[in-house]
Amino acid sequence: MSERYRSGAYAVDNPDWHEADAKPKARGIAALMRDLDLRPRDVVDLGCGAGGVLRHLRDELGPHLPETRWEGWDIAGEAIRRAKAAAPGLSFVEGDLLASERRCDLLLVVDVAEHVPDPVAFLRAAATHAPTLLLRLPLDLSVLDVVRPARLQGFRERYGHLHAWNRELALATVRDAGLVPRHVRYDRITPPRSRLGALRRWGSVLAPDLTVRWLGGASLLVLAER
Repeated sequence: MSERYRSGAYAVDNPDWHEADAKPKARGIAALMRDLDLRPRDVVDLGCGAGGVLRHLRDELGPHLPETRWEGWDIAGEAIRRAKAAAPGLSFVEGDLLASERRCDLLLVVDVAEHVPDPVAFLRAAATHAPTLLLRLPLDLSVLDVVRPARLQGFRERYGHLHAWNRELALATVRDAGLVPRHVRYDRITPPRSRLGALRRWGSVLAPDLTVRWLGGASLLVLAER
C-alpha cells in the first residue's frame, strides 16, 4: 500500500495532493479546537501530504497559540518537498511516524485511516504517540453512494480509500482501536452550487444525521483519547 505514495504513483492521480480542500478542512479543525479550548503545545499531523492543512491551521490558530509547535510527517517524499517549499517556517519530516519515537500533545490524523489496510491497528499504533488524537474520517458509505457503485469504486481507485464508513462504522473503528471518542461532529466541504449541494446544506440544518446517511458529502471529526 505505502509504495503507491512513496513511488509518486498517487501524485499522478492526485497532482495537487488535495491542497484545494486544505483550507476548509483546516477551518473545521480550528473551529473544533477553539470550541473545546484545546491548547496543545506540540501538534503533529500524521500523513500531512503537501502540508496545506497544517499550514492553514497554523495561520488560523497561531495568534491564539503562539507557543505551539506545528510539525507534519508523511512517507511521500514528493509531498514533503512540496510542503517545505510552501511553508519554510514549519517543520516537515519524511518518514513513518509510527516507526519513530516521536511523541506529541495532539496528533492530527486527517483523511488518512481510510488509506491503510488495517485502520484499527493503525489507529491503535497512532495512539501510542499522543494522549489525544483529532481524526477526520470520510463518510463514503451513504445511501446515495451505495446506489452509485462507480462512485465508491472511484474513491478506491483514484483516492486510495480502502474502507468506506458511515457514522456508526467510523466510530466503531475508533473504539475498536481502544480509543474513546470525546467529541464528534460532522465536517463538510462546501461543494459547488448544485441542487444536491443545496439539499445537503438545508438538510444539515434540519436533520443532519438523516441527511448524511442518505445524501453523504460529509466527514466525521472525532476528538479521541486513549
